[in-house]
Amino acid sequence: MKLFFKILAIILLVGYLVASVVLWGNKSDDVVCERFYISVCDSAECDLITSEKLYHYLCRNHLLPEGKRCGDIDPAAIERSVRSIDLLGRVECYYESNGDVYLLVDQRRPVMRVMPGEGDTYYLDKNGERIAVDTMYVEDVPIVMGNVDDKLLSPMLIPLVEYIVSHEFWSHQITQIYITQQHEVMLSPRVGNHKILLGSLDNYQQKLQSVLEMYRQVMPKVGWNAYDTISVKYKNQVVCTRRDKKYRHNTWTKKTLSTYE
Repeated sequence: MKLFFKILAIILLVGYLVASVVLWGNKSDDVVCERFYISVCDSAECDLITSEKLYHYLCRNHLLPEGKRCGDIDPAAIERSVRSIDLLGRVECYYESNGDVYLLVDQRRPVMRVMPGEGDTYYLDKNGERIAVDTMYVEDVPIVMGNVDDKLLSPMLIPLVEYIVSHEFWSHQITQIYITQQHEVMLSPRVGNHKILLGSLDNYQQKLQSVLEMYRQVMPKVGWNAYDTISVKYKNQVVCTRRDKKYRHNTWTKKTLSTYE
């Protein structure tokens, strides 16, 4: 007999829960959305796309949930539409029993803008994935030009770009990165009418440190426009080519500093 009452109690409890869910769901469907919240992850650090822009985007596409019954709102349709914005990663939309609707999105932050010799301009994110150039956002990131093969070069270029951007000096000095036909990397500085030839991306931190040491020791003596090329292709060596060709090439190493004429 006790077993019978236990089973009956379980059946009644399950039935109550099912009925509550059904009744609550129907009631929730009838609630009108009065508040719509949009949250953009890391918006304080990166505002490539804002909640205001997303709001106007949904308005143009007639997907705003405000004023609609929750039962007439399609969160999946909102997610699909917003996810089509190339700049966004994770997108989640849902509503609560009081009618409040939430849209949560994560940004895909570009780390470089690629302007190849042929083809369209695009961004690359930190994972090497393309982001289409869109008027919805403009990002001030390093520009990479020339013979860019993003599948081949991006795994190596991205660490270089992130290093430059995070560096106290190079973040202000380097304006462009150019890839030659031989897939050598050349940098364009903001100060000084010269190019920095890195060659390959092997030991790029050490190479840039050598250029920085050369800047500190040599440029005050000869001036920032004395050279047209500063090459660090070779290990522990800086080869500077004079703009005025009557001068010889000058080589500087970390151990010895030659006479710069």
